Amino acid sequence: MDQKIFQLAASVPVMLFGAPGIGKTAAVTQFAQDIGADLIDIRLSTETPSSFEGKDYICPHSGHLKKARAWWLQRIDENKQKDLPTILFFDEYTNAPDALQQLAYSPFHERRLRGQSFDYRLSDNRPGLYVFGAGNRVEDETGAREMVYASKTRVFTVDYEVSATEWLIWAEKNNINAKIRAFIYANPDALLEKPATGTACPREWANLSAAIALGIPYQEAAHGTIRGANERKFCAFYKDSTLCPTIEEIVEGRAKRVSSVHLASFTVVLAAALSENAQVTTCFPIVYQWIAEQSAECEILFAKYAIELLAEKLLSSQTCLHVLNSAAKKMGMYVK
Repeated sequence: MDQKIFQLAASVPVMLFGAPGIGKTAAVTQFAQDIGADLIDIRLSTETPSSFEGKDYICPHSGHLKKARAWWLQRIDENKQKDLPTILFFDEYTNAPDALQQLAYSPFHERRLRGQSFDYRLSDNRPGLYVFGAGNRVEDETGAREMVYASKTRVFTVDYEVSATEWLIWAEKNNINAKIRAFIYANPDALLEKPATGTACPREWANLSAAIALGIPYQEAAHGTIRGANERKFCAFYKDSTLCPTIEEIVEGRAKRVSSVHLASFTVVLAAALSENAQVTTCFPIVYQWIAEQSAECEILFAKYAIELLAEKLLSSQTCLHVLNSAAKKMGMYVK
């Protein structure tokens, strides 16, 4: 997402719409870290009117009924005193009850509560307060409500989406399990399933990676995170991928022919592993030749992944370029 849109939140509330677990909160959190701001995350769907506005209490000195300052307003007060910027984030906005959305209307749109502004600027005249919201769309099947028209006209709306390519770049930087990355690369539609067809979303794939990293068996890890149709597909893929020989075994001539592995698992796992191998230009011709010997279908699938994943890294080697061109010709392509 364009960083200028994040900066816009200093003057116009920015509303991120997207499927659950797609990374909306992570994007706002990253922006807060980038500018050194305190992130106040208000999960609007879990608030109550008293917790959001401040509870009533009886003043021990006057005996009058008063209202305590809301917890999030106290945080803003503290940040203002510390000359620290604040990110005010109204999360799960469209899943909140109507009463909470009505209470949040003025703070979200006008930076006011009960008529009192809480906006501020820093000592160097930079903006002190940035306001964001996030919610699901009705079609995301999460029980979300449509924002009323009056609200839509007062915010900058972002349809927040993440492609499989973008997620894979993030996943590699964040050490997401290599076999999960290979699976998503081969099955990009599995990244953004709806609840009706499966519950896998970017956050759940990251949770699956964390579970596997802790040593939880992949079947249990998948059942506890992604579930649905993707659970079965991933478990079959993971099982097949464990039967694949390693790059080292192939290069050293120790790899045995594998007959019971699904070709898609077999080829994408090795191609993904090669893309992260420091000796890729040395290993690629040997691995390609070995795979080509398994079957013509195997060779074509591996050639597809090699061209997509490895071409940029292999162009410096004439031997690799020759192999790539040979593979590309079989697919009706040409690598320059």
